[in-house]
Amino acid sequence: MALSLLVLCFSVPALAHSPMNRFWGEVPVDMDLSGDILIVKTLTVPKDVTLTIEPGTIVRFEPSAKNSIVVSGNLVAVGTKDRPIQFIPKDGKGFWRGIEFAPGGNGRIEDCVFEHARERITGKAGKVVLKNVKFK
Repeated sequence: MALSLLVLCFSVPALAHSPMNRFWGEVPVDMDLSGDILIVKTLTVPKDVTLTIEPGTIVRFEPSAKNSIVVSGNLVAVGTKDRPIQFIPKDGKGFWRGIEFAPGGNGRIEDCVFEHARERITGKAGKVVLKNVKFK
């Protein structure tokens, strides 16, 4: 008895704006984010937790007046001149809320670009350092 193997090859188009990593809710432990990510609903960084966003990362947000990152712990978003971190709405359309620092929340935001954030960066943080941040 002969065994036949049929192999089908399909061409899959690349989707430039289809992030593979989706986030929402509370960040449970210290975490690094990189690549092309999507914040589906508000992402919360609790006290004693650090969220680090790597250079060159594109952080997309589902458009919503409430969709944001709320920081009670620490946010480190340090891009570079050649590889800035981008905070933008999904597909470049609509608006998202911004980054809110709760009392005691700390942040370092450098070489980042914010597009279509209604409130940009707000709150009563412990300490937030902004350097080379552009708002569009």
